[in-house]
Amino acid sequence: MASTATIVDPQSRCSANAELYRDADGVRWSFMLNLTDISYGTYGNNKFYLGQLIVDRGGFVVFRKWGRVGAKTPQSKTEFFSSVEPAEGAFQKVFQSKSGNKWPLTEPFVRKKGKYFLVELDDGEPEGPSVDTEAKVEEKHVVASKLPQEVQNIVQLICDPEVVTREMASLNVDLKRFPLGKLSKAQISQGYEILQRLSAALEEIEQLTKAATAAKRTKAGAKTRRKAKAKAKGPAAATTKSLAALQADLKSLSSEFYSLIPHDFGHSLPPVIGTMADLKLKLELLEVLSNLEISQMLQKQAAEKPSGPAIHPLDTHYNMLNTNMEPLKARGKEYKIIEKFIQNTHGGSKLNINTILKIARPDEETHKDVLGSLDNHMLLWHGSRLSNFVGILSQGLRIAPPEAPTNGYQFGKGLYFADALAKSANYCCATSRNATAVLLLADVALGTPFKTPSGEFLDYKTVKGQRGCDSTHGLGRMAPAKNEFETLSDGVVVPAGTLKPVDGNQYLLYNEFIVYRREQVQLRYLVALDFQNVACAW
Repeated sequence: MASTATIVDPQSRCSANAELYRDADGVRWSFMLNLTDISYGTYGNNKFYLGQLIVDRGGFVVFRKWGRVGAKTPQSKTEFFSSVEPAEGAFQKVFQSKSGNKWPLTEPFVRKKGKYFLVELDDGEPEGPSVDTEAKVEEKHVVASKLPQEVQNIVQLICDPEVVTREMASLNVDLKRFPLGKLSKAQISQGYEILQRLSAALEEIEQLTKAATAAKRTKAGAKTRRKAKAKAKGPAAATTKSLAALQADLKSLSSEFYSLIPHDFGHSLPPVIGTMADLKLKLELLEVLSNLEISQMLQKQAAEKPSGPAIHPLDTHYNMLNTNMEPLKARGKEYKIIEKFIQNTHGGSKLNINTILKIARPDEETHKDVLGSLDNHMLLWHGSRLSNFVGILSQGLRIAPPEAPTNGYQFGKGLYFADALAKSANYCCATSRNATAVLLLADVALGTPFKTPSGEFLDYKTVKGQRGCDSTHGLGRMAPAKNEFETLSDGVVVPAGTLKPVDGNQYLLYNEFIVYRREQVQLRYLVALDFQNVACAW
């Protein structure tokens, strides 16, 4: 069972040598609980409860801390015991009272109505900062990095814990309740499952609303309004009742999600996850948390390796990424092609090229058979938050898990790319404080694309089996001019033309390209861009 806290809480005021109590089975006696209820009172419930059994100065301490999530001065209570048995009893009593479960957990935690949820964190030693700052590196007198300066800068950027913290705070995640990257896979998976239920409720609300609107139009067109009203009264009342029940479900499921994934809303009422836009933002959050979990795992593996020759911290993190990186020469042909691609498709925002790296993931060597079996290779953009890049570079681009809601993705669960920088940069979420965005350029084997002007749920089985295609091309109203395309030495086409309007009634502003197999993708370049004088890049 994953533990829920790994270090003694500083507010307990125990000595520097204090440790969390471990029983004969090696279980740390420490828990973190969370409870959100949007329907409670004016501002809703959004509170946490921490409990720890601490060994200190030959005695035992049961420490408790609780309050509203994000509170600067939570309440606390400390009890002292001279022997372990009464201390265990006091700890167990509190845990059962607050969660409805018995401690220690010998079976999976059962969430109970009106009780706190367990916040599950991956067990392990507390993590330190991802990368030392330059000042700290100098203080430690470590050996010089063997990496080119451009590569050092990128590794520093994507591994910077302060950048990650700011991104998580912008998503309202409560970082006080759990350290970066420590939320367990099981907890993240459960988050996806709740979003799937929310997605189903939202879809049903949309269908009922459409049906009600259609019924009103029919009613308005009826010859006898009174008869039509009497006739429609029963179904209309039933629809209203169903919609009210579904809205209540949205509140309940939102509360469940916030209880599982602690959010800091201050003293404000936690918002209902009540639209598809809200849902997509939470899907993005879980993607970030998944990538942070990967980052934490890699750091732990690096720490466990036998000590060898001294190595610079940035080199350690570079090795952890398992991706070869080398700067492109500014006067080289590849650089100039990518520069043209940026200039012609950035959509008018002010930006400067920071760095362009040529990258290669050894793990993608296994993609060669599939890549070689398909034609129509294009170099396409993929943008993401900085906090996702350790996971992306070390593991490759990944398709959403089965438990994620299907209608949270416009063209189904796949890997999404664009031929316009303006489209992919949206997903980087650059701000005036985090003005540098990182994007990928990938060789994407599109084969025969299924072209569609609007979104629909698709997967590889549908695209290949029913449409006879290898990918999906969501048609946009703007596209790069084909007469300005470039071609790399290996035949990969670069759609580097100037963005031009396209005839038709397309729903999308820019083209989107989706593949449903990871093997159709090979990462080729990493591009860092600096945006100027904007509160948000797009």
